[in-house]
Amino acid sequence: MVAVKNVNWFKQVQQQAARLSGQTIRVGVTGLSGAGKTTFITSLINQLENHQRGLLSRRRPFDRLLSVRWQREQVEQPFAYLQALGALSGQPPQWPLSTSDLSRVVIDLQFRPEGLLKSLQSQRHVRLELLDYPGEWLLDLPLLGMTFGQWNEQMRALLDAEPRASLAGDLRERLLAIDPAAPCDQALLEQLTREWTDFLLRCRSEAGLSRNQPGRFMLPGSGIAPQMLMFVPLLSANQHSQGGAGSWWEQCRERFDYYRDFVVKGFYEQHFSRLDRQILLVDMLAPMQAGQAALRDLQLALEGVLGSFRYGQNTLFQRLFKPRIAHMAVCATKVDQVAPNQQRALQQCLEDLVTDSLSEVRHGGVQVQGFPLAAVRAAEQDGETMIGGLVGQTAFIRYQPASIPEHLPLDLQLKGPSLLQLRPPAGLHRNEPFPHYRMDDLVNWILEGAQP
Repeated sequence: MVAVKNVNWFKQVQQQAARLSGQTIRVGVTGLSGAGKTTFITSLINQLENHQRGLLSRRRPFDRLLSVRWQREQVEQPFAYLQALGALSGQPPQWPLSTSDLSRVVIDLQFRPEGLLKSLQSQRHVRLELLDYPGEWLLDLPLLGMTFGQWNEQMRALLDAEPRASLAGDLRERLLAIDPAAPCDQALLEQLTREWTDFLLRCRSEAGLSRNQPGRFMLPGSGIAPQMLMFVPLLSANQHSQGGAGSWWEQCRERFDYYRDFVVKGFYEQHFSRLDRQILLVDMLAPMQAGQAALRDLQLALEGVLGSFRYGQNTLFQRLFKPRIAHMAVCATKVDQVAPNQQRALQQCLEDLVTDSLSEVRHGGVQVQGFPLAAVRAAEQDGETMIGGLVGQTAFIRYQPASIPEHLPLDLQLKGPSLLQLRPPAGLHRNEPFPHYRMDDLVNWILEGAQP
């Protein structure tokens, strides 16, 4: 017991010393499932580790970067960097597994001082702390402003419309038939919870839909008791419904309230309130291919998520004791799948999709910048065509890149691009910077204002 206390004390001293000797920048890596968060974080660490050989070597302040130290031993729930590297550099190369739980990245950067008094100055220290978590968890943030009755009404509206109505099948009718005031059948509740989870997974995989709640039904993560994830929407209920002890209403409402107040709110307060910068990664190509319903669902999901974050700065006192997001990067990912002259158009389509939400964020005093991004470039342009390899195959193919409109139509109706499942390029290695598109710009953006 004494040894454990000494280790914890030592970690706290180390963390406090790091804060006092330099600046800490806390970054939230935000994105819905499939946006490429794991690949992005892996590439970011790789670019920093190879700053002397990659594009970062040509930029300030990285020309003064002396050392990059990726912390592992002192970090709880560390990001699985080596496993992700193993997948990308394997034979054949594979994309790393998607994020399934909370993880952290801590990177210490040491910079050489500059200026007339540089000989009198010590090395400058910047600590980057990145928070990674399943995109599904983001989908729960709008629940913070809802009651169980309001959530039932929202789920009823979603299941009344296509494509969810067809995907739900008879599950919709069985949920609609439940009397909220009737005694709850625990065995039936367990069965319906499993079927609701399967329904959410099919909404995501078969229709490309984004608003699939509760998000932790799909990826619960660690530390969540399974019995607390046992509730379903009662489609015949509304804000005025009620039921006595042991009723369907009371059983599901109590678990919904616990989920909202302890799981969702606890995660929000513990992590998001401490962020300095936010990176929003969005795969626009898949919902554009899936069509209007998927684009509309993505739009509403992103609006709900953006509305749940705390942006901007107020007084110095508030900034010191309750940091708020002051900088936000909005990134359309996987832009290497389209021609270079259309990458900016893909980014513009993303910004068109959330125009109103981004205006609100800027109104709150946040500096927002867009980055069309490919964390690992999987395709190369060759004349008017592209060359890349398909997942599960060893040969390369030549293909015509997708056509992207300059702006997203207001009605979200467009002929979506025909996409290929591209594999990572061969020959990736930890000691060489990964090929990418604009990762150097984004890494430089993270350090803006740090003045290392």
